Amino acid sequence: EQEAVVSVYDRGFLYGDGVFETLRAYQGSIFKVREHVFRLFQSAKAISLTIPSTPDEILKILAQTLKANHLKDARIRITLSRGPDGIGLEPKVSSFPTIVVTAKAFSGHPEKYYERGVDIAVVKTRKIPAASLDPRVKSLNYLNHLLAKMEAQRMGAFEGILLNQAGYLSEGTVSNLFLVKRRQLLTPAPSCGILEGITRQTVLELAHKAGIPVKEGEFRPDEILDSDECFISNTTMELMPVVKISGLDTPQPAHLIGEGRIGPTTGLLLKAYRERVMKKVSGHSPPV
Repeated sequence: EQEAVVSVYDRGFLYGDGVFETLRAYQGSIFKVREHVFRLFQSAKAISLTIPSTPDEILKILAQTLKANHLKDARIRITLSRGPDGIGLEPKVSSFPTIVVTAKAFSGHPEKYYERGVDIAVVKTRKIPAASLDPRVKSLNYLNHLLAKMEAQRMGAFEGILLNQAGYLSEGTVSNLFLVKRRQLLTPAPSCGILEGITRQTVLELAHKAGIPVKEGEFRPDEILDSDECFISNTTMELMPVVKISGLDTPQPAHLIGEGRIGPTTGLLLKAYRERVMKKVSGHSPPV
């Protein structure tokens, strides 16, 4: 860390001109690594950024970083910027991308969160419209979600939920949102302006396998109050149960979701997700 150097003229630093992926390693194996690398390349292509490595070379770099840091359970991030290019918004053809891969020890969030659930808050900060910035691009410019996160923190919430310009639920600052109502799994559709998380896709697959009906659509924030269960998902938190919500336009500052405790569908899907992880990592070696 002390020896790593990124130019002060790097476009990622100056303009947020780049993309990234966050991955999680379990027992020395990176879960869904190929899916993450594929999305990295898709994000880069969407902003006309050419990655100077093949997907297999990126896989090798990720594995080498994990090994070099002597880590088995870790959070890994690969950051790709357009590189140092001087001052000026227009990128130069001669710029050469910067690639940084970091790995830190990580064995998950405190188990008490999964036993008791966390609080979320619907924030005033709105999601940037898809017509302005494609939500499928996991870009370095996270100011929109950073402001939403700060707003949620001021409200004492674990996570903030953004609405899109039409007032429908979209996603959390770093997560996808799921509701359970009458044994049906509900989640905002891609058309709501969400980043389709890799963990989100895994949850949908597990729900289908378990025979749980799934509905992707447009949902108003007050529909959370009518839900029996709620959880959020991403690579590092897996499936995080949610038991309370604030920030709704109601006289009461905060509301319990369902019975205010972890619901059976959330518990079933979390268990299935962790079993999927263990099955994958126990049967595969880290990519080399």
